[in-house]
Amino acid sequence: MLPESLPPAAYLVDVRWGLAYPLHRVVTGIGRDMANPILVRDLAASRTHAEVRRTDNAYVLQPIATAETKVNGIALTGPRPLADGDVVEVAYTRLRFTHKPPTGDVLPAPAHAAMDPDLAGQKTQIREIVSPEKLQEVRRRLMRPVELHWWVLVAAALAAALALASLILLATRVWPG
Repeated sequence: MLPESLPPAAYLVDVRWGLAYPLHRVVTGIGRDMANPILVRDLAASRTHAEVRRTDNAYVLQPIATAETKVNGIALTGPRPLADGDVVEVAYTRLRFTHKPPTGDVLPAPAHAAMDPDLAGQKTQIREIVSPEKLQEVRRRLMRPVELHWWVLVAAALAAALALASLILLATRVWPG
């Protein structure tokens, strides 16, 4: 059995941003939720999308969510050991598995708020951020384009009716019947 935290022997590197996420835990979560050490800022990803389990001799990717997780373009249906160079796709985010520490253009991923145990696991709280008067003003401004849109539709319908009437009148003059 491995201890909970070891020096990283492998990384998942975000291909787009060049950030290396260390895999130093026994289980490293991947997803949108701030509780995941690998935070995926992609709305198509699940809050808890997948996880990498570190065993004595391998790193195993386990899809968790119903959303599709791929390795090298092939959708996973169950756990799969990762090999150096494998590309993991979580929604539209691509992560390359490697045993090499970050160098050059690849930077260590910054810690995010979930690393703070006081903040991890807290639910988002809804707070009043505007006064009721300000909210009414925002609603009025949002409704203006809808009202304008309604008048534009009425004007377009009248123009179409006039155009149709003109065509009918023209057709009866050209082909008297």
